[in-house]
Amino acid sequence: MKEEKSQLKKGVILNYINIGLGNLIPIFYTPVMLQLLGQSEYGLYKLSSSVTSYLSLVSLGIGSAVTRYLIKYKVEGSKKDEEKILGLFMIIFQIIAIATLLIGTFLIFNLHIWYDKSLTSSQLMRMKILVALMVCNMAISFSVSPYISVVNAHEKFVFLQCMNILSTCIAPIANLVMLYMGYKSIGMAISTLVINVIVQLLYLIYVRKKLRIHARYRKLPLELLKEILVFSFWIFLANVVSQLYSATDTVMIGAIPALATVGTAIYNVGNTLNSIVFTMTTGISNVLSPKTNRMVFAGSNKNELLKFAISIGRIQAYIISLIVTGFIAFGQPFIYFYAGSKYSDAYWVAIFMMVPNLIPLVQSVCLNIIVAENRHRFRSIVYLGIAILNVIGTWILMQSMGIIGAALMTGIALIIGQGFVMNWYYWKKIKLDIPKFWKEVGSVFCIPIIMCIIVKVIARYVNFYNLFILLIGIIVYTIIFVIINWLFIMNTYEKNLIREPFSKFNKN
Repeated sequence: MKEEKSQLKKGVILNYINIGLGNLIPIFYTPVMLQLLGQSEYGLYKLSSSVTSYLSLVSLGIGSAVTRYLIKYKVEGSKKDEEKILGLFMIIFQIIAIATLLIGTFLIFNLHIWYDKSLTSSQLMRMKILVALMVCNMAISFSVSPYISVVNAHEKFVFLQCMNILSTCIAPIANLVMLYMGYKSIGMAISTLVINVIVQLLYLIYVRKKLRIHARYRKLPLELLKEILVFSFWIFLANVVSQLYSATDTVMIGAIPALATVGTAIYNVGNTLNSIVFTMTTGISNVLSPKTNRMVFAGSNKNELLKFAISIGRIQAYIISLIVTGFIAFGQPFIYFYAGSKYSDAYWVAIFMMVPNLIPLVQSVCLNIIVAENRHRFRSIVYLGIAILNVIGTWILMQSMGIIGAALMTGIALIIGQGFVMNWYYWKKIKLDIPKFWKEVGSVFCIPIIMCIIVKVIARYVNFYNLFILLIGIIVYTIIFVIINWLFIMNTYEKNLIREPFSKFNKN
């Protein structure tokens, strides 16, 4: 038990180190990468990535079931039973990997159907090479992914986060080496593939040598296959929706001649900034996902689950409110220095994505609860509906508003689905006290909203397009945010989370 707590604490710390590095490195890496690649080539790379990402649906959502069933067999059964379920998942994912290669090959030979009019012949050829490399990368990830789930199920968060930190640091270095050697986007795809192979092998070795767990292929629990597929179907439906949200905008932008690779590049800079916000707040919920599963399996009541959701939601709210309001306040000059004047529209793309994402990000534990209770099918249906609405609305708005219309429609659809419908479901069907949740969590947003408005007024008189002044403004904004929240908003539990590391340091 003591070891588990130690792994959890160290895992959370390492996770945020990884998140910090993952957000700090791009500040220096992205401008150089954009300069070396060029706007058009960057857009082509992101378009290829978005198209390839649809192949993740080949997993049929089974990936989300692996950790759940491994934890269940670890708690309820023997090591032998755990190895049998691992064997079953290994066979499933080898089939998925092969299917990915076959479908990916078909996709490569048919890319011209969608992009013949918007891309030149040379661009189309490079896109085919990029997609081929990305398909191989995805197939390799599928083939070894159950072993990553084993590490997660055993809550070996230190190793897990060390691997994440390794990937975070090495990937941009390898990409820059390739770019400086003149290999452009194809070089980046090759380096990503090589790094992924190394990481996957390290996971494989760790599980077999350190955890001493080996997949068993005799007397497999085939009777569970139907249960796994039923559980995974609704995850699969959610993944379909996720793809429609995360990739369809880019895919459609790339097919419009007037936008094509340039529009794709600008849109993805805005989307990247939104992704930074996403990773900053989902890290802690990912680490605590096994705990949510354990609480549900142990029969924790709704009040206990709500208390847990509120405590995590408030921590996430502090982080996301600082980042989002800070970006609204300083985002335009930041993008100017970060990516260049050609990417100014990325500011509005980012805002229209960031603000609606506030809702699901602070409610990530609520989602973990309904998944653990196997009651996530409603969410999947709701999100499928609003995803279809998003695709239709995006295509319409893009005709008059371009990439900003695409981002705006994505945000509107998310507010409808997550903001209204899912909160009703958490409240009325799951029996979580959502009004209490938002009363506790929503109070965190009051101070940063006021601060953001004040900065926007000050910006009329202060030139934040001066890099020194911009940095001073961001630092002062952060310091004031921390002080005011400490004095007026943070509760004793939250203050102790900050005090604890410093108290241990002083004792040493």
